[in-house]
Amino acid sequence: MEVEPVNESGGGTAPVSLWSRIAELLKPLAMERFKIIDVADPKDTIEGIKRDVEFRGFNLWILVFSIFICSIGLNMNSTAVVIGAMLISPLMGPIMGIGLGIGVQDASIVRSSLSNLAVAVGISILASALYFFVSPIHEASSELFARTRPTFLDVMVALFGGLAGILAGSRKEKSNVVPGVAIATALMPPLCTAGYGLANGEWSFLLGGFYLFLINTMLIATSTALVIRYLRFPIVHLVDTVTERKYKRWFTVLLLALVIPSTYIFYSTVTTSIEDARIQDFVEDRVNYPGMELVSQNVDRDGEVSRLNLVLIGEFVPDPTVVQWREDFARLIPGVAFKVVQNSRDDAGLAELERMVDLYAQGREDLSGKDREITELRAEVRALEEVSARTERNALPAGLAEEIFVQYPEVEAVEWGYIDDARRDSTGLYFGSGAPYVAVSWCSDADSLSRANQSATLQAFLRVRLVAPALVVKAGY
Repeated sequence: MEVEPVNESGGGTAPVSLWSRIAELLKPLAMERFKIIDVADPKDTIEGIKRDVEFRGFNLWILVFSIFICSIGLNMNSTAVVIGAMLISPLMGPIMGIGLGIGVQDASIVRSSLSNLAVAVGISILASALYFFVSPIHEASSELFARTRPTFLDVMVALFGGLAGILAGSRKEKSNVVPGVAIATALMPPLCTAGYGLANGEWSFLLGGFYLFLINTMLIATSTALVIRYLRFPIVHLVDTVTERKYKRWFTVLLLALVIPSTYIFYSTVTTSIEDARIQDFVEDRVNYPGMELVSQNVDRDGEVSRLNLVLIGEFVPDPTVVQWREDFARLIPGVAFKVVQNSRDDAGLAELERMVDLYAQGREDLSGKDREITELRAEVRALEEVSARTERNALPAGLAEEIFVQYPEVEAVEWGYIDDARRDSTGLYFGSGAPYVAVSWCSDADSLSRANQSATLQAFLRVRLVAPALVVKAGY
């Protein structure tokens, strides 16, 4: 849609796009909303980053402690502990120092940041390796596995996290964004993963964790340098155009060398996930036969060609049906082989089937044993609850015996309990639920009349005290 504004000189009209008019109206508002240059504080920002670059004294001890905390969290597979370690980690300092040095063209800041970062990384990996070496838990948790295959998504997280971190740090009014950036970019867990790999000889963990740390470091430093340049922080050393272009080329090559492998890993991960979903849909929709049961399903990707392995028990599936499954699978999911193991004359197939059947039977037997054990434990618990209830039912309230002895000095001893009774009538034998009773033994010098009177008052007292209207007091036992 276009409008025809009137040319004031009378020389005709010029078409102007409506969207251009809207853009012109919104541009001042957008510039006012998103401007950041006027609210930046270069001096305090530079001093703050320089102050956090050094790794000695308190910073070094905090780093070691946070490494141990993070290693314990990864070992226990505890996300909360890992997050706590990332919150207290001081690793962001030298990384942002590298970006600051590049942004203001100060080689001394870059050298100092790199040397301090190297010390921090070395101490972190060694401390983590020491923990995992002495830890009794050597199995890799899912938290550790998650840091071994960095993808392009990790690159994006590091990039935006670095942008948020330097923007928050450059404000005149400081905020609490940096701790969140430390959690999001996850600098500590990759180093602990590398330490785990070093301690256990798992080189994939060592290389994967260190690669993820390099990606996070590079992208945070890049984000810092870009924002420093955009905010027009004062340049310390001016560099000629030729040298600056050469540095930019080398920096771009290094950045691409780090990012491209993560892009390939991301593509491979997404492709594998989509392929697994399609395989699962195929198995659920197509692999069925009356009397047949699927006991095992896995995709083997260790060889040159991926292969879906299915193990079937129960009714034998005819060869034409299996062939039809294989053709449908090849048409829907090309590039993945299809193998079915069932009751056949093939020795390898029989061996695999027997192994799976044995595992299946063993699992059923173990499950039955657990069920029996649970049933026995529940019976024991019920028996203990009945004994406890019977004991509580037959026990007088605490201090009641003392009350009887104080109010009735002639009483020598007290016995209490429940009397279970049984009656025979025309319908058969009937068992009562039991009536509460209290039996008292009186002193030998108490006369009969006194005993009778006091027994009556004692019975009235106990009926009220024990809330038992049917309670009976027996004199003598």
